[in-house]
Amino acid sequence: MKKFKDLRETIKTVELSEKSDVSFETKDSKTAEMVKKELFTSVVAYNLIAQFRRQAARLARVKPRRLSFKGVWLSFRDHLLLKEPETLSEWQDLYAGALISAGNRKLPNRREPRSYPRRAHPRRPKSTKFMKAQRKAAQQKEDEQHEIPPPLVPK
Repeated sequence: MKKFKDLRETIKTVELSEKSDVSFETKDSKTAEMVKKELFTSVVAYNLIAQFRRQAARLARVKPRRLSFKGVWLSFRDHLLLKEPETLSEWQDLYAGALISAGNRKLPNRREPRSYPRRAHPRRPKSTKFMKAQRKAAQQKEDEQHEIPPPLVPK
């Protein structure tokens, strides 16, 4: 049972890490319609890269989880999105090159489990203004605690 719980936790962590690579959490939409569009676009982008990773893993003869999601994304972006092929054969050559490049971006094959728990990237704070106010209040409280009272002078 513990093995299944560990596996479940690993899968949840990997999903969170991969979703932050595709920028799921940094959406600046103002309307509900735009939020929906951006969410669907992020899901489509995630699924596209996941499928591309499966194809690269098949070509490299490894399991898809052995390939770095971010590395596959960078290969996809650099080989396919930043170039403009003019013919179908150029496009196919770029796609094949991208698959080979993505297949070379393997994660380390550990013999033993890592010595620290796997965790997703921490989220960035929404605003530093609130954090600055908290720090300032804590500093004032600390200063008040260490404040030396005036000496008592008898009259």
